[in-house]
Parts: sequence; structure tokens; C-alpha cells
Amino acid sequence: MVSDETKTRMGKDFYDLYYYLYNEYRINSKEIVAVNEEFSFSRNTKIMISINNELVYEFLSRPDEDYLDTMAKKAIYETYLHLKDLEKKSEYFTQY
Repeated sequence: MVSDETKTRMGKDFYDLYYYLYNEYRINSKEIVAVNEEFSFSRNTKIMISINNELVYEFLSRPDEDYLDTMAKKAIYETYLHLKDLEKKSEYFTQY
């Protein structure tokens, strides 16, 4: 599940690109992936991807579609690696 907590149109555009890639690569996670957006310096915003309240990836946004596409690809890669790492860790620990 991917939650959208963006505030601007640029954030929504990024979320749409990210969610499209999330579905395209068939990432199926038990964890909730949150796409957050915070206002930053002057008119910029900072977009953050977190899983279980743990920051996975963040960047300062720019109103350039190619830039947002590149950042979505990097963010999906980092998300995939983080989820695989969580999966490995869960295999090592057994809860009783």
C-alpha cells in the first residue's frame, strides 16, 4: 500500500510517477509506503519516502518533469532495496 501525503501539484505528479513504477515493478509489500511532502527553502518542497516511519529516500523537488521521473526511478530502487532488506531481517528473527 502506498499512501499519498503530498501537498502540491508537483508532489502529486511525483506520487503518480512513483505509484506507476511501484505497480509496474510489481512490488508487493506488507508494509505501508508513505510519500510525504514538506515545504522547504523559499518555494521548494522536500519529498520523502518512508516505510514504517523510517526514511528511505528524500530529495528537493524541482518543476521539471524529467527530474521528477529520474527521482521516481531512484526512489523506487531505494524502496525495493529497503523492502528486500526488511524481508531478509524478518527471516533471521523468529518471534515466539
